[in-house]
Amino acid sequence: MALLSFLNAGWLVDLFDSTSTPRYTMAIDLSKAGNVAETDIRIDEKYSVYVELYYDHREQKISRDRYGEISDKYFGRYEPFPIFLVKLTVLKYEKNGTSIVANKIYYTSSLGRSYSSRGIDKFNLQEGSKYHIKVETVEDYPELAEFNVEVAIGYIKAK
Repeated sequence: MALLSFLNAGWLVDLFDSTSTPRYTMAIDLSKAGNVAETDIRIDEKYSVYVELYYDHREQKISRDRYGEISDKYFGRYEPFPIFLVKLTVLKYEKNGTSIVANKIYYTSSLGRSYSSRGIDKFNLQEGSKYHIKVETVEDYPELAEFNVEVAIGYIKAK
């Protein structure tokens, strides 16, 4: 009986939990409304979490001219205007189900520090908790069908 309660201890589940922790990326197709990228994450330390759209120039399978045209128009560092309407939903897993942390529509914004990303949101999540993060496209961007874009979930360690 003692062995059974030892094996059912909550820490044992956490020991073998393979839920992602930030920095995590997942592909999303921005060309059509309704496309979704979603995952579960675990927060082990006190983090400020950010969600952004990101692309890696090395991962593009299009011509150099087409790549330059798309990246300048949609991801340019000095393009301060908001673009890419997306819906972000963040759910916190609790013992009695889930609670909503965020559930709203955002225009992404230029982060200024990078040509390759557009910020969605940044927020604090509770240490020692699991969350479900879902990003859904709200509008069509058909010219981006050939452009590989990812949703990046990252963190900045809080002090």
